[in-house]
Amino acid sequence: MKRGGLIVVLLLMAVLLLPAPAHSAAAPQHVLLLYDSLAKGTAREGNVAELQRLLAAYSTKVTVLSLDEYEKGTLDSYSRVITVINRADLSITNGNYLQDIESFQGKLLYTGYSIPGRMKQELHLTTAVWSEGSVALSVGGFSGTHLQVEEMPYIAASKAARSYGSLSFQDGEHEVPYAVSGGQYTYAPYLKQGDASAAAMAYVLKDWLAYSKAPHTYLLLKEIYPFSNLDLLEKAADQLYQNGIPFIASVQPVFGNTDFPAMKRYLEALKIVQSRNGSILVNVPAVRPPINSNDFSLHDKMNGFINVLINNGLAPLGVGAESYWSYDKEYAGRGMSFFDSAVLYPDVEARYMDQTNVSKVFPSSVYSLTPEFLQGLGHSSKSTPELPMDIAVTYDFPDSEEGLEKLLQSLDQAWIAFADYKHEAHKVVTDTNTVLSSDGVIRVNGKELNVDYTPEAVSSDYSYKEKQFQSFTKLFSVQNKFFIVVIIAALLLLAVLLLFGYRLYRKKYLK
Repeated sequence: MKRGGLIVVLLLMAVLLLPAPAHSAAAPQHVLLLYDSLAKGTAREGNVAELQRLLAAYSTKVTVLSLDEYEKGTLDSYSRVITVINRADLSITNGNYLQDIESFQGKLLYTGYSIPGRMKQELHLTTAVWSEGSVALSVGGFSGTHLQVEEMPYIAASKAARSYGSLSFQDGEHEVPYAVSGGQYTYAPYLKQGDASAAAMAYVLKDWLAYSKAPHTYLLLKEIYPFSNLDLLEKAADQLYQNGIPFIASVQPVFGNTDFPAMKRYLEALKIVQSRNGSILVNVPAVRPPINSNDFSLHDKMNGFINVLINNGLAPLGVGAESYWSYDKEYAGRGMSFFDSAVLYPDVEARYMDQTNVSKVFPSSVYSLTPEFLQGLGHSSKSTPELPMDIAVTYDFPDSEEGLEKLLQSLDQAWIAFADYKHEAHKVVTDTNTVLSSDGVIRVNGKELNVDYTPEAVSSDYSYKEKQFQSFTKLFSVQNKFFIVVIIAALLLLAVLLLFGYRLYRKKYLK
């Protein structure tokens, strides 16, 4: 072999032997999510937001667009499109969409009413509407979960190649599939935020997106502040560690006074959490109105807090935020840009600063749900079955011993096999630090982090206000002493005069 050829071969071998990155560099799938209405004030309100959060759990980039805003040819830029039709009383009037959807060659997922003609033909669909009542849903390892529905479209008949789950109506006489799929078309007629249909849609989406990653279930403790009961936090960490339960602690950031004893005690408690098989997640700050659109300090504040954690021996692995943060240019681009892993919570109240209709994608994205939601999914096995994507079962950190006991009892009764968050790949980068996690090993700036920790006492002896420079201290001290002497002398003179006057008048009176 010639020398030049040998060099080429050696270079190729070197490239192949390079360590793989924490996450694949492959571009995420990009889905167009179209809707006719957000169905505000109806039972279907929130189903578009639910789809956004489910898609995020599969690390999918999403563009959200109202059908009224759809322009001709938009579908040509996407290989996967979801259409949500929430209005049964109004037909689709956007001719551009109607023309494009009939000729669309990509994968189409449809939910709701007004099914396209081609989809009906390909899936041999017959649909109907269940006006009101109880419906039992079974999907995956879950069965017999009851839904209270109204005006619910359902699949009366279909010859599709694949079906998902089943719906059993309250009369018990017939059972129909929850969703069906065949070729390029998938139809899932019903989705409601907050009920078991979200779990059913998760199974549909996994196949529709061809997502192959094995799912994990995590335990996450929220609402942890510097003023929380830190002794109780340490006790909770000890109890979970003794029970063999790994967990995630979602900690609230602190943007000032990080040298105060209270902050040092907060850091000490988090070090104990980390040493007890707890992973650290940085929650985003709470957004309170009014929103100052000229305040661009979020990036520096988050950067500073993350560095404080790292410089004190803590390794944050991801970020926790309400889902709408990933659709805001300022919040996602500057507040969440340090992380490639996220846990996204349901929106309580969206307060955008610079809203966008395109989501930020995280290679590791976890769908959060409450233990009550998970308990509401019926199943016949003793242990709780896994959902098809990564989920975090979230508990608010308790504020009392009784609350901690209830939490531990709940975990004991749930029979859930919780995974260790740090065994997945995570990356956090600030201006001065880099944290990498993989297979249970955490590295900070290239060095393996030792999570073993011995607690240290934090002194409360701290000067909260800097002493002022006093150039006239000595002069004022001399003046004070002088005036004290003068006052004492005056008091003595007054006493002598009173005594002299008293004796003088007494002698005069006795005469």
